[in-house]
Amino acid sequence: MTHKATLATALVASIATQVSATAQEPQTPQETKSLQPVTTIAAKIPTPIEQAPGNTSIINKHDIAIRPNYRFTDTLRGHEGVLQPKGRGMETFDGAMIRGINNGALLMVDGVVLNDINNNTKMLTTMRAHDLERVEITRGASSALYGSGALSGAINFITAMPDSLSVYGSLGYGNPFSQNGAPENLTNWYLSIGDSFFNKSLRVKATYGGSFSSGYAADNAWVNASGDNGISGLSGSVPSHKTDGTPIVLVGDMGRQRYATHDAKIKAQADIGSSGVLDAWVQYSNYNYIHHRQQSYLRDENGNVAWGNATSPNSAQGSAPYAFVGGMGNEIYNQVISALSYTHYFGSNEWRTSLNHTYGNDIWAGPSGGASPFGGAGSKQDHHYNTLNVESTFTLRLSQAHSLLFGVQERYSGYKQNAYNLSDWRDFASSTALSKTITGAHNFLGVFVHYQAAWSKYFSTGLSGRWDLWQGFNYTDTTKPNAPNATHNQFSPKLSLNFTPFSSDYATTIIKASGGSSFRAPTFNQKFRDYIRNDGVQTSGNPHLKPEELYSYDIGLEQSLYPKSTFAAQVKIYYFDSFFTNAITTIGKNLENAQKARINGIELSYRQKLFGYGGLFASYTLYNAKLTQDLISGSQVIAAGNRLAGVPEHSGYVQLYYDDGRLFGSLSCEMASKRYKDLDNASQKVWGVYSSSDAYYLLDMRLGYRFQHLELSANFTNLLDYKYYAYYRAPGRAFYLEVASRF
Repeated sequence: MTHKATLATALVASIATQVSATAQEPQTPQETKSLQPVTTIAAKIPTPIEQAPGNTSIINKHDIAIRPNYRFTDTLRGHEGVLQPKGRGMETFDGAMIRGINNGALLMVDGVVLNDINNNTKMLTTMRAHDLERVEITRGASSALYGSGALSGAINFITAMPDSLSVYGSLGYGNPFSQNGAPENLTNWYLSIGDSFFNKSLRVKATYGGSFSSGYAADNAWVNASGDNGISGLSGSVPSHKTDGTPIVLVGDMGRQRYATHDAKIKAQADIGSSGVLDAWVQYSNYNYIHHRQQSYLRDENGNVAWGNATSPNSAQGSAPYAFVGGMGNEIYNQVISALSYTHYFGSNEWRTSLNHTYGNDIWAGPSGGASPFGGAGSKQDHHYNTLNVESTFTLRLSQAHSLLFGVQERYSGYKQNAYNLSDWRDFASSTALSKTITGAHNFLGVFVHYQAAWSKYFSTGLSGRWDLWQGFNYTDTTKPNAPNATHNQFSPKLSLNFTPFSSDYATTIIKASGGSSFRAPTFNQKFRDYIRNDGVQTSGNPHLKPEELYSYDIGLEQSLYPKSTFAAQVKIYYFDSFFTNAITTIGKNLENAQKARINGIELSYRQKLFGYGGLFASYTLYNAKLTQDLISGSQVIAAGNRLAGVPEHSGYVQLYYDDGRLFGSLSCEMASKRYKDLDNASQKVWGVYSSSDAYYLLDMRLGYRFQHLELSANFTNLLDYKYYAYYRAPGRAFYLEVASRF
């Protein structure tokens, strides 16, 4: 399918039939009423939590306000089965892991899918949590409604809209307690202005938020401990190891990541007559960073700072002075989202249609061998991303207890990269020659149906099915022969059963079970990119990769006690089991559909209100993530039973909170066990060094007080100053002070 044909299909579909992907709370009297919270993400129609498939969570504004939440993804911390990234402050690969599957979740903002052709959701790092009304999480196979990428679940970040004049602004400043221990001179700002007009039939809101930090040095600069490493005759180096136990010496750091982010959005909702709602918004996001102020530990015989003596462009990976800039550089990322949707009500039936487009431009420049912290030759990659999504659903209310949803969706993703040589890696404008151009496109055409039924007050079911046609085409690389197009058909079913054997004002017992299949198409990078990590590990893309498939089920119990009292409590326990086939993994230096794996485990959570103003939230997740077959690479055998890379065995969270309307705050502890770097677990012998993923125990606190129009708060993160690496050296103890005002 060509890009032109895809655009034509999108325009026709947007005029004829399309569903609004925007997952908002019910707005019409036709919507289902329930004492339970209502979610939209789990079934694409408003559904009470007790009838939603599997383990579904709603994070409300109160949950967001009582603890340190800077970015959208910070709000996910501590929820069972969900891990959000830990890194070096600004997460250039922001996202979330659900049930132990890296990049296995579909992430949305107001229903617009953020996952691009490489399955990245990078610009989440720019979005301020102040803008959120709520966050919805559904766990388990979700391709039956959302298609490719929803392997282990989906998350929707829903922004707030006003029904009267509302002005809110905040300004904050933070710093580490020790020099270079965390992002320094951190400032965040946020402003929103909204109002409603024409008897509240038109609602408009504009927001702008941003951040700045002079950064901290999270990356070690190192050279090999043996051989001609370019530092002979120099003192000051520090002995260390790679994760595989190979001796190295630290010679300094790769510099501080100074960054700035910006995010601006304008959104409008209009009631069209008495039975329609039009929703439109545009959002611009940007981040940029540079690694600067590199530090050398090396000293010459006179005690002066030295940078090593290996200056040849042919110097080996990790040699000085390349060590001080290796893999680091400058990046500028711009993204624009444009979204339009319309909802029309036909009595109790509903038709929704939406069209959205995302454009991203990512420019990255880094050094070549022989460069120094002060300049030298480098390369630049200019990436262009486009995603066009059109979706339509019609919900037929067969009765008060039975609903049938029909949907169609097309999602096109295009990519183009121009690579240039640079005379100075620090200067984007110093391009000397175009070295190559690569392109590619993916198109997903999906048709789906969902049947929701409440057979009695005790028993409800959900049944979904989706057929997807995935096409990969226009794969070109000016330095290689063009790759063949790819076509794949996929059917994704899902069944859920919910049983409520007991419900009263004193207690409610819900038993849930769900199961289905999901899939994830290979990313563009997996098919074509040759990549060398900072630690020297190299992988090569494979243009013949097929989609990954996952078969999973879960069964759980949710028990509520005294839900209307000031001591309301809820316990949730779920067992989940997932089976991977055709999983993409690295064999030697190549990517192959070779992995079969199983991830099963337990999700636990407990909520307890205390006297109406306070409460306790605790969660725990066990991940048993292992290979189920041997993988062979030459003479190397990666044994079945090895743990999957990047997945901890345990994660947990405990939070005490209080909010009486004036005084508010929380004290929380988050933990996760260590994670193996590669499938060959035996190759990792050392943790607590650069590029490892260590266990961590983080104690955080937030304290605040609200006046009539003013709010003051203080956040303290990693209070124990726990030292660990999340590939990079993670931030240590830091404080953050904020003043906010609302009118």
